[in-house]
Amino acid sequence: MLDVSGFSRMMAEDEAGTLNQVLAQQQTLIAPAIRSHSGRIIKLMGDGVLALFPSVISAVEAAAQIQADAARTRHLQLRIGINLGEVLIAQGDVFGDEVNIAARLESLAHPGGVALSAAAYDQVRNRIPYDFEDFGLHEVKNIPDPVQVYFLGDELTSLPSLRRSRPPSKPQAPAARKGMRPVVLLAAGCIGAATAVAGIWSWHSAGGLKTAEVLTPGFPAASAFEGSPVIAILPFTSDMLQPETARMLAQEVIRSLAAASGARIIAPSSAQAAEGLLPDEAAVLLGADFVVAGHLPGTLQEGAGLKILQAKDGGSSAGAEPLSILPPQPQRSVSAVAPELAASIIGYFGKPLPDNSRPDVADGAMLQLFNARILMQQGDRGGAQLVLQRAQQMEPDWPEAQALAALWHLDMLTGTAAGLPERASGAAKLVEGLPPEAAVLQLQALAAQFSGRNGEALQLAGILAEDFPNDAPGQLLRAWLLHLAGQGSSARKVLDSVRRLEPLPQPMVLTVEAALHLAAGRETEAAAAAAEALRIEPAAQLALVLLCASLATLGNFEEAAAACGRLKGAPLTVDQAAAAFPYSAAAPQRALRTGLSLAGLPGRP
Repeated sequence: MLDVSGFSRMMAEDEAGTLNQVLAQQQTLIAPAIRSHSGRIIKLMGDGVLALFPSVISAVEAAAQIQADAARTRHLQLRIGINLGEVLIAQGDVFGDEVNIAARLESLAHPGGVALSAAAYDQVRNRIPYDFEDFGLHEVKNIPDPVQVYFLGDELTSLPSLRRSRPPSKPQAPAARKGMRPVVLLAAGCIGAATAVAGIWSWHSAGGLKTAEVLTPGFPAASAFEGSPVIAILPFTSDMLQPETARMLAQEVIRSLAAASGARIIAPSSAQAAEGLLPDEAAVLLGADFVVAGHLPGTLQEGAGLKILQAKDGGSSAGAEPLSILPPQPQRSVSAVAPELAASIIGYFGKPLPDNSRPDVADGAMLQLFNARILMQQGDRGGAQLVLQRAQQMEPDWPEAQALAALWHLDMLTGTAAGLPERASGAAKLVEGLPPEAAVLQLQALAAQFSGRNGEALQLAGILAEDFPNDAPGQLLRAWLLHLAGQGSSARKVLDSVRRLEPLPQPMVLTVEAALHLAAGRETEAAAAAAEALRIEPAAQLALVLLCASLATLGNFEEAAAACGRLKGAPLTVDQAAAAFPYSAAAPQRALRTGLSLAGLPGRP
């Protein structure tokens, strides 16, 4: 069990910031260390992880790497407990006294250190280059026999060579550590004779979740729910599939709910940031009334089991277990899985969902589409496009793949500002004749705006907003088009609704916010929003244009010139830099062009 030093104080001071630190530590430090030592992550739970290792040595080496890297990079301070023994694996979870012992060992470890049971220590003694300290026998909660404890020393950050540990003459009780709360358990245990298990984070927030009722097939248990529930669908987990595939299925389910009305569905980009959090933590982070978790025990086609938890005010969820509301339902094809899960989720709440059935496509093509999206999210744009092309070769007339290819061709976030009008026109041609799905309407509206048909663009955006109320990109496009038309107050209202779908900062949302600030004469706020967008995505071109213009308007000419110099294709003229902002209103256009001119770009403001 791993502890974060000063965790309670940090949560009290900045709950969302602390959550983000925990997520970053999981994704960039803990998970890679587990995988690099042949570990298999079973599940992430809030600020903890449960994983399997092929040996105790690999588990201890992973623990040492985690602690050393955490200290070197000044991450949150952790405590780790490791044990070895028989465990039971069922329903994607690990059970048994050995897991509980490892959790108790964590509470004995020092911050930045690792505690081992005698069984684990015997497997690594004199076999790895770390120093151990005998900490004696200790009684642990709910375990009848005392546990012999060994410490993997405080010098982990320097990775010391092995020295024979000298047991202290009298075991010392661990000093009480006030203000510290359990965060991670790293346990090594045997399955049969050669598999080790490692890791549980546990953390209980002040708020809690109450379990949903069991869903009887054909009878939505929450059909009487009044109002518009806010639902967060967390990244799914899996027994057999790659974690990325399970996560992508959850995102496909969210996209399948774009047309759902009477409920607000948290967008994939925000929902995926809650991966590994306990459901109550995710509800707090995302502002959700309900949290949906999914687990795939087998293949994609075999379906996912769903769990729903409802947020409640105050109290604690300690001891409350979520109830499975729907067991896995096998589907005729992989392409049918996400729509069926989406229908089950929204049906649970008794809310309508227009027919979103898709034509069946080859399972191989659907898996290629999944892989393409995964690669794009990992930053491998070239690889993603090649994989998407393979999917299109397998299913040449597949509207979803054609629309995705057109969106990637547009590349509104990181594509060159000067080339955006041409790319918008080309993307619209790629989706000609396709059904009016969300992505198609987005591209048609943008092409109309860049062609000077702003009335048609706003009309298409209105249809998009009405038919796909939970499509965050579509709602954001509407805010953008209202801004370009000079309707700042209306654009602000739509942007506020977008933030309810995207509760966590996203580059394009911040870019639209920066544009609204600049048009309203709030250059300081515009520069701050653009800078935050660039912190998340350094290549965000529209944010760079707005940062350049707002800094120059504030008189920060050197910083403005540096921002303009980072634009793709620089040096640009005023016309080229402003090409991505097809204003139909004179006032906001003037503010942008004046700022770009002040920044030193050639051309008339």
